[in-house]
Amino acid sequence: MTRIGQNPAKLGIQAYKPQKLGIATITYIPSLEGYFKDSFSILKLTIKSLEINTPERYDLLVFDNGSCYKVQKELVKLQNQGKIRWLILSEQNLGKIGAQNWVFAAMPNEWICYTDSDVLFRKGWLEASRAIISHFPEAGMVGAQPCFFDVLKGKGQAHLSLHANPKFQVNLYTPDKNVVDEYCRGINASVELSAKYLATQLEMVQVVNDGFQAGLGASHMQFLISSELARSVVPLPYKSGLNQDEDRQLDQRIDELGRLHISTLQPYVVHMGNVLDEWVRELAVSAGIDRKQSARLIHRGREHLSQRTYGLSWLANHKWTRNWLVRFYNKLFHVLSTRQ
Repeated sequence: MTRIGQNPAKLGIQAYKPQKLGIATITYIPSLEGYFKDSFSILKLTIKSLEINTPERYDLLVFDNGSCYKVQKELVKLQNQGKIRWLILSEQNLGKIGAQNWVFAAMPNEWICYTDSDVLFRKGWLEASRAIISHFPEAGMVGAQPCFFDVLKGKGQAHLSLHANPKFQVNLYTPDKNVVDEYCRGINASVELSAKYLATQLEMVQVVNDGFQAGLGASHMQFLISSELARSVVPLPYKSGLNQDEDRQLDQRIDELGRLHISTLQPYVVHMGNVLDEWVRELAVSAGIDRKQSARLIHRGREHLSQRTYGLSWLANHKWTRNWLVRFYNKLFHVLSTRQ
């Protein structure tokens, strides 16, 4: 006998109907030490901020891009707790673009919010993003944070249609200092780069009939995109884990389709980085995460670790020894992250 009874799924079990909004993030935490020490806690802050500040039901997809066993085990726990709808555990790292190819082709939702796994979401992020879409049907990538750099390096063409359209006005504006400072803190910008951003004027487009305003450009770290558009631009070519030139292919294809890169003028999302410090905790509290909840994610005793450097801080302050330490760190990281 090859079969007993009938598959219960044939007896009227309802298939899950995906939400209109799908949110996707890609994780890569090969260890819980060094650079990645706080990465999983940062990811949990991202997930919590989405839970608190997204005003409608959504499906969260986490694509784990070859993290260590401990991280993948904790991700399974989060899914069992109902925090993650779809969880993909990849044995190998496909690279950011390889994982995005998978995500954009697979997600069944009408709209996809892509986010890096270290982004904090604030109240209003979705409403502000959708307001842009309602005013600009040609929007392709919609970011919930001002974009301070031109990903396409002056080669973008889609936004030029706004300059020629009497329904819109395109002007330069200077972002508030606190907005620039927060952005620079999130990317760990140097003093020189921070000064450059503080002196930079950004392009803003205004709808003439009602005065609605948005910024031109969108960041790779977080954006809202229709699944129809996302599926139309994949697969994207890739060879490496993380490469700016490969990252730019997504923007180029969207621009070639005549779709806009556009963003909010205020930061409804913020890049936390890889360290759970007091700054990140205050960001979490301001985003609506209970102080006790965020405090449980903060690692204690980091000040003692910082003191036991055994002279390495002195070596890092000298050009030649610093270069040697960086090369050694890169080789050591490669060995440790490929032998789990």
